[in-house]
Amino acid sequence: MASTTTGRIFNIQRYSIHDGAGIRTLVFLKGCPLRCLWCSNPESQQATPELGFLESRCDGVEGCGAPCVSACLEQAVALGEVGKPTIDRIRCNHCGACAEACHHEALKLVGHEMTVSEVMAEVEKDRAFYRRSGGGLTIGGGEPLAQHRFTAELLEAAQDAYLHTAIETSGHAKWEHFERILRSVDLLHFDLKHVDPVRHRDLTGRSNESILGNLAKVLSIKEPRDVVIRIPVIPGCNDGDDDIRESARFVAESGFTQIELMPYHEFGVSKYRQYGMIYPLAAAEPVPEHELQRLRAVAEGFGLQEVTGSI
Repeated sequence: MASTTTGRIFNIQRYSIHDGAGIRTLVFLKGCPLRCLWCSNPESQQATPELGFLESRCDGVEGCGAPCVSACLEQAVALGEVGKPTIDRIRCNHCGACAEACHHEALKLVGHEMTVSEVMAEVEKDRAFYRRSGGGLTIGGGEPLAQHRFTAELLEAAQDAYLHTAIETSGHAKWEHFERILRSVDLLHFDLKHVDPVRHRDLTGRSNESILGNLAKVLSIKEPRDVVIRIPVIPGCNDGDDDIRESARFVAESGFTQIELMPYHEFGVSKYRQYGMIYPLAAAEPVPEHELQRLRAVAEGFGLQEVTGSI
């Protein structure tokens, strides 16, 4: 029987090669309890739909007459000084009427409901690539555990279809929700931002108590080889030798064997303006490669296998 459980999706990315083995389909779920200062998917944070505006695609009132303005019954879209629309995000009710009226796709409503069956229909389109490459389905976000029922049913459906499954999570959830999901996950990518509780709250807005507690319990279900602990290396946040040393020690003492230091990048910076947001780390610069190599050596000093990757 086809599942009617729905989840809120903000993107489905096909042909992904960085989120597990082989060629994969990456399903991004909307909504996250954390507010990491370096978040590269700001459109994933809120659980509700959001309106994005890509100004470079907009021709303004002279180019198309700005039908988006008249389409908005809430008067949340108005013309700015340069003849391009401005968005009052307090008035906006995320109906999507302005995006439908936009001829150049400069306005886009992000976040829509899909059933498990609808997502699986998209995932199945690339089954031939999964079979040849050893790929499959990866669920990311946002935070997949924030939609735990949908995530669990989607993973179960994928395994029923004999697809390899992976998930990317911060681990911030109730254990009973996490436990069910883990039973249908072949590969777990677990993000570890910082082991110090005060520093973690400074960087993400939340405590890491449940995160560390869940991580300690993961080995009751998963083998160490099926888990990769990922640490985003963020300039001025957790890129010190002591930061990596303490995280690596915690990972090793918890019984895990694989760690991935993910270098900071600026790919998501431009998105903040699209959603009327300010990027908190505007002055940050990527950590030089030679420093990353040194930090990897620190992690490997605890007997961990370092898997190179990027966020």
